Amino acid sequence: MVGTIKSFLHLGSARRWTQFAPAILGFAYLAAVSAADVPYSLTIAPTANPELDQAIADASLLATLRESAPVGAFALVTRADSDAGRFDRVLRSFGYYDGYIEILIAGRATDDPALLPLLEDLPDTDETEVVVAIDPGPLYRLGDVRLEGDVPEGARAAFDLSKGEPARAAVVLAAGQAVLDALLEDGFALAQVSPPDAVVDHDTRTMDVLYLAEPGPRLSIGPVTVSGLERLREDYVLRRLDLAPGMRFSPSRLEAARRDLLAGGVLAWARLTPAAQPDAQGRLPLSLEVAERPLRVVRLTGAFSTDEGATVSGSWTHRNLFGRAEQLTLRGDIGQLARNRPDELSYSANGMLRIPDVWIRDLALRLDLGAVRESLDAYDRDAITAGTALERRLSARLSVSAGLTFEHARITQDEVARNYRLFSFPLKLTYDSTDDRLDPSRGILLSVQLSPARVLQGDTDGFFRGRLAGSAYFDVTRLLGARDELGRSVLAARLALGRILGAATDAVPPDWRFYAGGGGSVRGYPFQSIGPRTASDNPAGGDGLLEGSLEWRQRIAENWGAAAFVDAGAVYDDGIPGTGALAIGVGLGIRYFTPVGPVRVDLATPLDPYDGDAPVQIYIGIGQAF
Repeated sequence: MVGTIKSFLHLGSARRWTQFAPAILGFAYLAAVSAADVPYSLTIAPTANPELDQAIADASLLATLRESAPVGAFALVTRADSDAGRFDRVLRSFGYYDGYIEILIAGRATDDPALLPLLEDLPDTDETEVVVAIDPGPLYRLGDVRLEGDVPEGARAAFDLSKGEPARAAVVLAAGQAVLDALLEDGFALAQVSPPDAVVDHDTRTMDVLYLAEPGPRLSIGPVTVSGLERLREDYVLRRLDLAPGMRFSPSRLEAARRDLLAGGVLAWARLTPAAQPDAQGRLPLSLEVAERPLRVVRLTGAFSTDEGATVSGSWTHRNLFGRAEQLTLRGDIGQLARNRPDELSYSANGMLRIPDVWIRDLALRLDLGAVRESLDAYDRDAITAGTALERRLSARLSVSAGLTFEHARITQDEVARNYRLFSFPLKLTYDSTDDRLDPSRGILLSVQLSPARVLQGDTDGFFRGRLAGSAYFDVTRLLGARDELGRSVLAARLALGRILGAATDAVPPDWRFYAGGGGSVRGYPFQSIGPRTASDNPAGGDGLLEGSLEWRQRIAENWGAAAFVDAGAVYDDGIPGTGALAIGVGLGIRYFTPVGPVRVDLATPLDPYDGDAPVQIYIGIGQAF
C-alpha cells in the first residue's frame, strides 16, 4: 500500500475514529460531569530508545501541565487524546510510521463510554492513574531520494540523503535546507527549494523523497540604502559594511558585515534585508535599518580582596564624538591597595580617545593620557603617562597594535626615591577565539607583548620587556555531547611567561618589573608578595615571571555556580624561574550569574605562606578570574 505520509493510531482496539470520540461522548456527558479537578499520576513506559523517550516526554501535555494546570474529567480526556496525536507526530519524526499508542485513564481507553462517569464518581483525594504505552513499530527507511532542478554541483553536494538511512523527518528537512543554503551562498539570492514530496510505502516500509530546486539567476550585490541614522554618518556605516556593488551575493558575507558594523559599539541593532527582485543592472539592492545606542554611558564597578582592600572605578564614555564612532572615555579609580597602610588611598585618572578607520578600514588610532598615585607594599609611585597607538584588526580573531608611550614618574622603594623618564615602544599581538569576555566557556585567548624602552632619566639607558600570556577554555559538557547543557562544566587553564633583558633588575624602574600574587595572579598570596624581597622585606620585583592556573567551573543552578582552582607563580631576578620556585595557592569559589557577567567570590589559601601572611584570602569582583 502506497500513500502520503501517515500512520495508523491505535487507542485500545479502535483506530483513527477515536480522535472524534471524546468530543462526541464529552458533549453527551457534559451536563452531568462535575467541574471538579481530577488529580492524576502519569506513567510513560520507555521504548528502549532514550532519545525518543525524551522527545515523547517533552511533547506530552499530560506531563508538562500535570501540576501547573489541573483539569476536570472531560478536559483530562481531551488532554490525553491531544497527547496521542502529539506522540504520533513524534514517532513519525523519528521514522516510525506504523506505531501503536495506548493511553489508559483509570485502566480504561479514552473512547470507553464508561470513562467519564467513572472519573466523576472518584473521590477528590484520589489520584487517577494515567498510563501511556507506546510501541514504535518497525523503523522505516529512505527509498528513492532525488533532487531535481538545474542545481550546480557544489550545491548538489550538500544534498546528503542516502537510500537506506532512517526516514527521520529532521534529516529529510535538513537536506532541503542545506541545498537552499548552498545555493544562496553561491550567489543564487532568489533560489527556492520546495517542501519535500514524500511518499511512504507501508508494504516495503520505505519513504521516497523528491526535492525540486529552482536556483534562479546568480546575482551580485547592488546599492545599499540606509535608514534610521541620527548622529552617525552614512559614509562611516557604508565603509564599515564594506559591501561594494558588484560583489557576489552571500548570506554569510552580509551577516559578517552586519556583525562588523555592530562591533563598533554605536548601534543597538542593525537589520540588513535583500530586495525581492534585482534592479535594472541585474544587481540585488540591500536595505539597512539601524538604531543608534545612547551617545553617553556611565559605568561604576567595584572589587574587594583582603590583600588589596576595596577598589571603586567609574567611567564616562561618549560613543560617537564626531559622528564616525569616535569613542572618548574618561576613567577614574580609587583603591585602598596597601595591606599595611589602610589609611593611604591610591588614585588614577585616565582619558582615552579612539578613532576607528583612521586612514584605512580596520585601522584605529588611540590616544591616552593618564595620571596615577599609588601606594603599594612594593613601592610608592606618582606618575604622568601619555601615549599613542595604532590598532589593526587582521581578522575577526587576530589583532595587532604598535605605539609610543612616555612616562614621567617618581618612585619610592625602601624609602629611596628616584625620578624616571622613559619612552617605550609597545607592540602587542592578540588572538581571541573565546565566546564571552567576562565568562568564557570555550576558545583561546593569547597575547604577546613586547616593549622596548629607552630611559632618559634613570639607572640604565634602556631595556626590553616581553610577556606572553595564554588562556584556554574547554566546555566539558560540549565535549561529552550534552548539547542541552552547554557551558555548565568548564575547564579553564592559564599560563604566563615574562622576561626583561638589557639591564640589571635593580636598574629597571620598579613599576616595570614583574610581580606575582593576588587576585589576578596567584590567589592565596598577598598582592605582589611572591619573589625577591628588598632589604626591608618588601616585594622587590624581578626580571623573570612564570605563572599558571587551572580552574574547574561548574554551574549548580540557573544563576549559581562554583569553582575550584589551583594557581602557581614565581618571580626571579635572573631570568625565568624553574618550577621548583613556584608558590602555589588553592581555593574554592562561588559564582552568581547576572546579565552583565558573573559576580565572583573566591577563597584561597597559600600552601607555603610567607611570615605574616593570612591563612585565607578573599576576592570579590565581576567576571571570571581569567
